[in-house]
Amino acid sequence: MAVTRRGYIFGAFLSSVLSVLLIVVALASDSWVTSTATAPTQNADSSIRYGLFRGEFIIRELNPPTAHTLYVTCITDIGVCAVSCKTNDDAREAEVRALASGFRPNPACGSTTTVNEAEPLSTPPVISFAFYVCLITLLIIQLLLALGAAGLAILNATKNPTEPVFGLPGCLWTNIVVTLVGVAVMLMFGIYWATSGLQNHLAMTHIALGLFIPGPGLGYSYWLLIVACLCTATNVALIQVRAYLLERDPPPPTLKVENHSDGTIFLY
Repeated sequence: MAVTRRGYIFGAFLSSVLSVLLIVVALASDSWVTSTATAPTQNADSSIRYGLFRGEFIIRELNPPTAHTLYVTCITDIGVCAVSCKTNDDAREAEVRALASGFRPNPACGSTTTVNEAEPLSTPPVISFAFYVCLITLLIIQLLLALGAAGLAILNATKNPTEPVFGLPGCLWTNIVVTLVGVAVMLMFGIYWATSGLQNHLAMTHIALGLFIPGPGLGYSYWLLIVACLCTATNVALIQVRAYLLERDPPPPTLKVENHSDGTIFLY
């Protein structure tokens, strides 16, 4: 009987499922950016963390500390995004517009925004809306392709598709593309983080106004994408190793009818 080595394909399926879960967590979690926030009046450092949609700002000026929800707020008509702790949409929008113009909004995490236009900031502490949209779009593409790779893996582990696009060649190339998209996302965000000034102002009023000194870093949400990329790269290796082993295995024995003249019945 021919050896199929379907265990390698099932292993690729499990790895694909893990990759999907990691991408979902990276997309939905709130730790792409993390930072301490130091101020002279504090007994302990405050903390900032936010993801692609929300986050949290814990201020330790008082005892007990106060926690405020952070919202990633984008203004499409001027093409910018920033992070705000204001409690309603209008106040957040006014704060982001002020930051985009280089003005100084009040830092209080309340329901209103007042703007000081007397001493403009040297650099608007905002995030490019085009960059933000591209990042989320690529993450969604990566997620959809990873789901496709998982589906193709379990299909090939249980059946033998006749169409190449649904067979192992399709599964192989889907995993390659998922890996490349994941690497592109990581490079894109990493380069933007290093070159745009985001790590200096964090797109937050409290940091941009100098009320706190940041200790910025990239959080676990970002680094999970490395593991997701390793999972899909592992799938490529599993499929290729399986193909190599199948080529190395000796062919199944064949029976030659002409060598049997004793009336033996052969079933095909």
